Amino acid sequence: MVTRYYKAEEIPFDYQKAYKQLKIHEESEKFAMMHDMVERLYRKYRQSFEPRFRYKISQVLRGHSGSFSILLDGKVSFSGKGIHRLLTHSQYAAIFILTVGAKIDQEMAELSEDDFAEAFFLDGIATTMTHGVLELLESELQNETKSLGCKLGRRFAPGYARWELSEQRKLFEFLNAHEIDMALSDTYFILPQKSISGVYSLSY
Repeated sequence: MVTRYYKAEEIPFDYQKAYKQLKIHEESEKFAMMHDMVERLYRKYRQSFEPRFRYKISQVLRGHSGSFSILLDGKVSFSGKGIHRLLTHSQYAAIFILTVGAKIDQEMAELSEDDFAEAFFLDGIATTMTHGVLELLESELQNETKSLGCKLGRRFAPGYARWELSEQRKLFEFLNAHEIDMALSDTYFILPQKSISGVYSLSY
């Protein structure tokens, strides 16, 4: 099990991705104004981000094909046609969770009461930061998989096609998500809001 904590300034912030997230077009007459808002809000709220991730590379053991089950490390069994199809030819899987923390959720909620436009922009910034954490995770996993002689495959998550969202509970329990202040709602959505979970396939 690997856990990483970062300072906000260690997360690469891609303005182009933020523009895309916020549907800002550089040819727009209002581009300069919107860019200034993104930059101002990013600088103002940057220290509210608490980026972190946790992952575990696990051996894949296939269950009975009729049940579409996958057993990882002999400890957790995921069931569903989607996850079975992803991992059925894999030797290993990388299970992960990541977040930018709960503080930014609170900042967005408070800002939405006073200025909806700024809250919308901050939401886009927070999503961009979250994917910046995902990029750092993928970079580390690329290095890890090379040491195993494997290739990092595609990402899949509970709630995707043919993998029930309720399977999220197993993933969170397997990674002891509470230890890095992550949890699930009663309907299996991740808390804090700006978070990602899932599984990568690793194959020779």
